[in-house]
Amino acid sequence: MPSHPLPRQRGAFERTRNHWWWREGWGPGTRYLTWHLTFEDATSLHEAAERAGKTLSTVTGVDVVPVEWLHLTMTGVGHSGDYDPATLSKHVDSVFSAASRTSVGPLVFDRLFIYQEGLCLSATSPGLQELRKMQGELVAAAGGPVPEPDEVFYPHVSLGYFSKQISEEELSDALNLADLRPIVVPSARLSLIELGRDDRVYTWRVVAQQELRR
Repeated sequence: MPSHPLPRQRGAFERTRNHWWWREGWGPGTRYLTWHLTFEDATSLHEAAERAGKTLSTVTGVDVVPVEWLHLTMTGVGHSGDYDPATLSKHVDSVFSAASRTSVGPLVFDRLFIYQEGLCLSATSPGLQELRKMQGELVAAAGGPVPEPDEVFYPHVSLGYFSKQISEEELSDALNLADLRPIVVPSARLSLIELGRDDRVYTWRVVAQQELRR
């Protein structure tokens, strides 16, 4: 892959804003079950995130995502108390069985995207859309949220979230210093996690995990 600085794209919004407002059904102590891709062994992604983090941390109002909490959000399952152990175990087995039959190619992070509440690396990968569609159907079958028919999936890994309106000029300067290049992650882990966000960072406990089939 040619090594050139990552192009940047900005979403359609007037000004940045705080990411950490409480969504409906959320509050201190809330724990939510969700399928994510996690990147425990993704050295190239870790190195890029660490390099970006050093410069992004100089921008007031940017909460840098620590390397151990990098993630690609896939499919929400429901609040932790919504499922009894037997139902959850059956759901996990069904997702892992379907995922083992779905080939997901390497993840290529080839663009920076600035959205209203944060900054992310946009990802492309053969098979990822199919995997998410399959997950949504299995979550609904287990009694979880039903996928919106017109919902568009934009796979991404956030490098930082905004805790206030920030200076986009300072953000641009920080990204120039980071000089991020395209990143290829050969494989990730499909993880069911119990997610929380009490301290302006997403953290979790892994409930079940499986390497993606390539």
